[in-house]
Amino acid sequence: MKKRIVVSLHCLGIAGLVFAFGDLLIEQENVIFKASAEPGAFAELTTSNAYLWWAGRGFLGVFLEMIGTVGLYLYLQKTRAEKWAFAGLLLTLTHQMLGIGVFAVAYFLFPAAGHLFLAGAPNAISYATMEGSLAALFGISLACTMAGLFCMAIAVQKSGILPKWTGWLALLGFALIPVPGVIIQFLANTLWGIAYFRMAVHVSKTMNVRQEEALISYLKN
Repeated sequence: MKKRIVVSLHCLGIAGLVFAFGDLLIEQENVIFKASAEPGAFAELTTSNAYLWWAGRGFLGVFLEMIGTVGLYLYLQKTRAEKWAFAGLLLTLTHQMLGIGVFAVAYFLFPAAGHLFLAGAPNAISYATMEGSLAALFGISLACTMAGLFCMAIAVQKSGILPKWTGWLALLGFALIPVPGVIIQFLANTLWGIAYFRMAVHVSKTMNVRQEEALISYLKN
């Protein structure tokens, strides 16, 4: 079990790096949120090969996140913070399932709208604007992310078996992602990746299973 948890947490850390270096593929991803205001820039970006790599790496990143989230919960489930960890698990998995939808929109819909615009169909951009149900999808995904990571940060702090600051660092990293700027987004994703790598290192260096279960039993009382 311990090895699987360590691998799972490493998956989360790798996901952070996948998103971080993926952000370097395009100059500014926030252009996709300005389709109606800057349709030309939107079309030019979304029809480029670099953009397709940027959007496609999202599927891999989210999949790695899902593996890591389950592993983190398994490590925290026997602690006094299990309820917080379970709430974090449900909310974070909800974000990740919505995230697959978000990247599906980014990978399939946005390039199609961009190509149609360049082919002389300007009205196609209306399907890519951040309004209505599309805005709701992105907004709910972000809200679930913040809520899930907040619950998990509390669980990590209360558990007593992981560095208390790591959960909050992960939350901070995700909170910075919407901030414009490629470098900021690179650093934001790197931050939360580092948080999970630190958790993985901590778990890999912990005592044997019997001693760890004794510590958890002590912390719960």
